[in-house]
Amino acid sequence: MIECKDLIKIYFDEKKEIRTPALRGCDLSVEAGEIFSIVGPSGSGKTTLINILAGLDSCSSGEVLVGEYQLAKMSTKELNNYRQKMIGIVDQFPERTLFLDGTVKDNLKFVSKLNQTHVINSHNRNREILKKLGIDHLDHRILRSLSGGEMVRTAIACALAKETPILLCDEPTGQLDSFNTHQVKDLLKQVTRNFEVTVLVVTHDPRFQEGVDKTCEILDGRVSSIISLSEQLTYGDKSKFPLKFKTQMDTSNSIRLPDFIISTLKLTNAAELNYTKNGKVQLVHPDGIEPKKVTLEKIVFKRKELVLDMLPADYFEHSKNIISFNDVSKDYHSNGNIVQALSSINLGLHKGELVFILGPSGSGKTTLIKLISGLEQITSGQIEILEQPFSSFSDAQKSEFRKQNIGLVTQQGNLHPLLTIAESFYLKEIFSRKDIKNLEEKNIGKILEQFNITHRKKSYPLEVSGGELQRASLAIAINDFPKIIILDEPTANLDTKLAKEVMNKIYTIHNTTDITFVIATHDISLIRDGYRALVLENGKIEQDGIVITPNND
Repeated sequence: MIECKDLIKIYFDEKKEIRTPALRGCDLSVEAGEIFSIVGPSGSGKTTLINILAGLDSCSSGEVLVGEYQLAKMSTKELNNYRQKMIGIVDQFPERTLFLDGTVKDNLKFVSKLNQTHVINSHNRNREILKKLGIDHLDHRILRSLSGGEMVRTAIACALAKETPILLCDEPTGQLDSFNTHQVKDLLKQVTRNFEVTVLVVTHDPRFQEGVDKTCEILDGRVSSIISLSEQLTYGDKSKFPLKFKTQMDTSNSIRLPDFIISTLKLTNAAELNYTKNGKVQLVHPDGIEPKKVTLEKIVFKRKELVLDMLPADYFEHSKNIISFNDVSKDYHSNGNIVQALSSINLGLHKGELVFILGPSGSGKTTLIKLISGLEQITSGQIEILEQPFSSFSDAQKSEFRKQNIGLVTQQGNLHPLLTIAESFYLKEIFSRKDIKNLEEKNIGKILEQFNITHRKKSYPLEVSGGELQRASLAIAINDFPKIIILDEPTANLDTKLAKEVMNKIYTIHNTTDITFVIATHDISLIRDGYRALVLENGKIEQDGIVITPNND
């Protein structure tokens, strides 16, 4: 179904006359009817690869065969026709490709009308799609009222309504908890069987390295390994020695050593291979430097459950609340139906706290974040922020209050599309009608460097990846050290390494300032002991306590 041979993509910056390789001889083969995951860290080339397969970008050299289409030889018009007939896309931010003020049924009807002329056939097929995806009961719900998991399922349904043989999913689970991630993964397996569709999932999510037909890892623009379902138990087990890794040999007979091997052997620019008499090959440091000693516990350790200790009895006596919820409820109205997102929330957050908001998809995390930031109106109750009756403010007053006191980063990293990353640092001054004479007075380069995003300083939001956009948004939000910083899934679009680096930076800023952080997340592995966490379920606070490591003795 899909065949890539020696695929190369080089981006050229005409102003700086710099060539940047994104793919460096990528070889890939995907069979019809497979669910195939493509994993790799930010900057590895996986987004470039998926854009080429989607016909949204062209390759510099090499071969790309999808079905009967030779993508490297096609014109822009031919690529448009190819996308229409062959490719369905599930964007990492479904909100960007769906009509949020329409119903689930309306969205499917729109997509199917692009390809179908027989209304009855498309109507019946759409009903079948919704039923098989388990969201037929949502057909009359307005999309704006759906949870993250329901939104992803709707995006998949719309892609299937297009009736194409290939489904490309870009980070479909970045905003979902583990339970919903496994549901989406099982759902995509059903899609390959029920609709005879080939599914490619591009992700940094390690949860997609298991349970799919094949997993391809891309590093530095090349395929480093392809592991099938039958090989996952052999190469995926890191609980006992010897540790096994699999790498891929490309058409130039080159292989890429896993990062773990490079760092453990302390390799820099060379390696030595020793071939023994009995045919065994040993990889060692050329200068005879001893490798690091590895303990399996350091490899496999990851917080797998959230355990909370009760808040001390005097917890609220040492500092007054900077944010207070008094019996707050939030309802959404959808086609005459009422969907209760939050119910009777009573909550107090201190000045200088770092508080995590957790819970499964649809539990109310994002709604709570939107109420604190003033992006949604409450249905009942009262919210006070900085001793101000925030929930009683008009939209204009809330906007002014946010500008002065709140730094906000949403899941989509919303930045103005017509401003560069650097220019976005000055939005507050622009709206305050201040005279901006020196664009470097804020030392933007140093701030961006802290979030590993300096190279995108002059880029526009639509030119960067989801992970880069999220890091840039974090840098901008934290820039002026507001009194309150609200982060909705701040690591959802980052690979494991970058997620840890970003969270370490957030912890450092929290420990050196009196900023109040409110962080909604599903990734409990990034939460340190000693921090407060709220667990929401069905719109209510089920737990409120201090995170601790469980005693397994």
